[in-house]
Amino acid sequence: MQRQPFNKAWRFHLGDPERARRRKPDDTTWRVLDLPHDWSIELNRSADAPSKESNGFFQMGRGWYRKTFAAPAEWQDKKVFIEFEGIYMNAEVWLNDDFLGRHPYGYTSFQYDLTPYLEIGEDNVLTVVVDNDCQLNSRWYSGSGIYRYVWLEIATPVHIAHWGVAVTTPEVSETTATVQVETTVDNETEASQSVTVHTHVVGPADVILKSTSTTISIKSDSRDLCQQTIEISAPQLWSPDSPSLYRLDTEIALNDVVVDTSSTTLGIRSLSFSANKGFLLNGIEMKLRGGCVHHDNGVVGSASYRRSEERKVEVLKASGYNAVRCAHNPPSPAFLDACDRLGMLVIDEAFDCWRQGKNPYDYHVAFDDWWQRDVDSMVRRDRNHPSIIMWSIGNEVLERDGRSGGAEIAQALANQIREIDPTRPVTAAINGSNGAWPWERTDAVFQALDVGGYNYQEAQ
Repeated sequence: MQRQPFNKAWRFHLGDPERARRRKPDDTTWRVLDLPHDWSIELNRSADAPSKESNGFFQMGRGWYRKTFAAPAEWQDKKVFIEFEGIYMNAEVWLNDDFLGRHPYGYTSFQYDLTPYLEIGEDNVLTVVVDNDCQLNSRWYSGSGIYRYVWLEIATPVHIAHWGVAVTTPEVSETTATVQVETTVDNETEASQSVTVHTHVVGPADVILKSTSTTISIKSDSRDLCQQTIEISAPQLWSPDSPSLYRLDTEIALNDVVVDTSSTTLGIRSLSFSANKGFLLNGIEMKLRGGCVHHDNGVVGSASYRRSEERKVEVLKASGYNAVRCAHNPPSPAFLDACDRLGMLVIDEAFDCWRQGKNPYDYHVAFDDWWQRDVDSMVRRDRNHPSIIMWSIGNEVLERDGRSGGAEIAQALANQIREIDPTRPVTAAINGSNGAWPWERTDAVFQALDVGGYNYQEAQ
């Protein structure tokens, strides 16, 4: 799949311009900018801002983004997708006059299929409306806008599915390692296809170490899973002190012609957790030294640039950190890439609230309808990062005492994660009640977890 940046020369208007949804509005006066973009950090602060102190008294509001692009003739028989790494928040997306969808959560990535709506050989207009007007919705600085990268993806009708490569290392030692690969392939043609999946493990020295090939038959308009196992001798194990990275190159071939490719970062390491020894990385006991890290990047606000995310991890490592918990949402891909390269352990966290909110307009308004899709997005997008050692289903949620079906929600969230990725434990950050109710009322939520997470429980 050809994956190209789609971040240059967007037009932006703060507020609701007149007749903005028209196919060809007069947007000549709109500001031209490149993504990522956080409009809130650019605005003046005000003591009476609805975002209040948790958002630094910055203004939020609504904003419109538009990008005009050509659809060349060579796209005629291709599949064309758009992927947004993150938009804060309540994004609505159109291509020309066609509504593609709405995405409420500001921290998960999502993709749309542009193919049915593209006008080949013509200019096309992508419109994104971002609504961060309803305050309060965040307990920390959120920023506003398309604050992470956007990607245009062009593929043949037979291609690797979105986030369709999953790699794990179920058996690891100093002498050998087993690399397990699952590749999901989409066949969007009207005929069955015989597809060969070629997988190459490329070592840290950029040399192919092992390869394997498997042929599968996929029915028309369907997808199938290809499973492969590769043995690596004398592996260089990934750890915070020695973050050795491999690469997994995947090729999809029809009749010996490669029609799709992808590259996946791979770190060979083993994870183990026990009540007696705690956390073991590659069989060695290790204490987690770190803290909870929010997604913003200081003076650039929430805009997620590769260098700003890398710098953040560098500063944390220089301060003695070997681990972070993403507070309290999935981070940007650039942040996780930096953690892989630089050696930082990560607890990847899904939500700050479930069904019961902490602010009037936070994620609780979308939880029942969206939690499954957002959990899928987090785990499928992030599961190949060697830096991630645990998944967290929530931070100090009000349902931790069992109210509003808390135990059932926790079990459903944990099961959803385990179904996609059974290789990492599920945790949650659980705090007490300051004496309002007994600590034992958290037992039912703890029962859904693999690793207990305790916040502010020094006295216990």
